[in-house]
Amino acid sequence: MKDELYSPWEGMHNRKGLTIIELVVVMCILGIMVLIAIPNIGRWLPRYRLRSAARDVASNMQLARLGAIKDNREWALLFDVGSQSYRIISDKGPDGNWGTPDDVGYKGDGSPWPRSTKSFADYTNVGFGDGGHGPVPDGTAVGDGVTFVGKRAEFNPGGTAAAGTIYLQNNRNGAMAIRVDSSTGIIRIWTWDLALKDWKRM
Repeated sequence: MKDELYSPWEGMHNRKGLTIIELVVVMCILGIMVLIAIPNIGRWLPRYRLRSAARDVASNMQLARLGAIKDNREWALLFDVGSQSYRIISDKGPDGNWGTPDDVGYKGDGSPWPRSTKSFADYTNVGFGDGGHGPVPDGTAVGDGVTFVGKRAEFNPGGTAAAGTIYLQNNRNGAMAIRVDSSTGIIRIWTWDLALKDWKRM
């Protein structure tokens, strides 16, 4: 009987694989898909950053509201239009005034409150302003984008605050507004709807 030897090369011609032409076609299709996606990403990213900034402001307002209720003392967000930032302050300190060096940030830090300061520079091309769209329904004049008296959203132990609105805009004509209802302290977010050309509550 004749011995049969196994060859690793045996049957290689039957194995399937990709040819160079197939690889080139796949790469071309992927390239076309990327080119189509890039403009959409360019339109989506500014909206995403603006929305993230607005939601963070609303979340930090809610943090201050709940902190005031829990600690039975005033908490506040202090807005600085010049530096495009705001601070979350949990205690106005011994002097009883907001915005002075003895204030205490919500993370326990003191002046200049590095850990309790939020900057809109972190969101790229987002800052105070309404994008030229005017006030939200029942809102006061927009001005520099902060309608709270003293540039301060101050929450008292009952969870309420004086009414006011923070307007944020991006570089693509987008705008959002975060408004506090004075009677309830409820925080609402509005967005400028480019299709409707009007403010819409989220």
